[in-house]
Amino acid sequence: MLLRRGLRLANCVPKYSFKRSYTPLNYDSLKNYRRHAQAPQPHQFDATRWDQQPVTNEQGVILPSDSIANILRQPTLVIERQMEMMNIFLGFEQANRYVIMDPTGSILGYMLERDLGITKAILRQIYRLHRPFTVDVMDTAGNVLMTIKRPFSFINSHIKAILPPFRNSDPDEHVIGESVQSWHPWRRRYNLFTAQIGEKDTVYDQFGYIDAPFLSFEFPVLSESRQTLGAVSRNFVGFARELFTDTGVYIIRMGPESFVGLEGNYGNNVAQHALTLDQRAVLLANAVSIDFDYFSRHSSHSGGFIGFEE
Repeated sequence: MLLRRGLRLANCVPKYSFKRSYTPLNYDSLKNYRRHAQAPQPHQFDATRWDQQPVTNEQGVILPSDSIANILRQPTLVIERQMEMMNIFLGFEQANRYVIMDPTGSILGYMLERDLGITKAILRQIYRLHRPFTVDVMDTAGNVLMTIKRPFSFINSHIKAILPPFRNSDPDEHVIGESVQSWHPWRRRYNLFTAQIGEKDTVYDQFGYIDAPFLSFEFPVLSESRQTLGAVSRNFVGFARELFTDTGVYIIRMGPESFVGLEGNYGNNVAQHALTLDQRAVLLANAVSIDFDYFSRHSSHSGGFIGFEE
């Protein structure tokens, strides 16, 4: 009885005090849609339309003048998790560190988990995958451009992208959006939302979802009409390096031109418009969540390779 009740609770979408423009997508109804309804006809991908589709963010939280926009305007980002020597040799959970690059390898910024002393270090060893953390997205000069926060999670991870209070005219921090993991015994699922700040409360609009198969390394973001909006891809840098280090490389695709030549992986049903700045910020936060949930050294029991810790 307790087990059945626990599974029902785990499969439910958590209740929040805010409103959403529509409820998180029901995966069972999507299966029925694919089975009984006529799927949208795929269109031929046209990369030449990219110049006519600039990155916009109407009524969004991030302004074009914000420094984080310089990173998010890139159609493709390469994220590399740095080696953690104590994690490798002693199994000691250290704070995560990432480098943000463009496809040519030029460094655009960094993402560093806040390491607030011995208490936090002890809690990391106790909570492991369930632990809360805060990651600062910084430029190459060390200026904080955005913050990624995840509270303690017992089953489903829940991560937010937050704009820090650095504007003189707006001293408060603002939630840009969030990525919420949806429990499934083997599939890898997330719902992605952007925040719309109202006069009384914050409304969260779902702009996409991820429904990747078991042991998948590709995490395409699909719209309600099942168009591919973006993707997070786990790339290996070499078997020996992956085996003996804690390095991970991720490709974040956020614009139509990022999918050119990848029709075999994503098909021709790629959206012709680019993700907004707010949506890109949420996808960047989601990449951190994917890395932590499935590909960190201590996540093998929750979806990584069987008998092989990355």
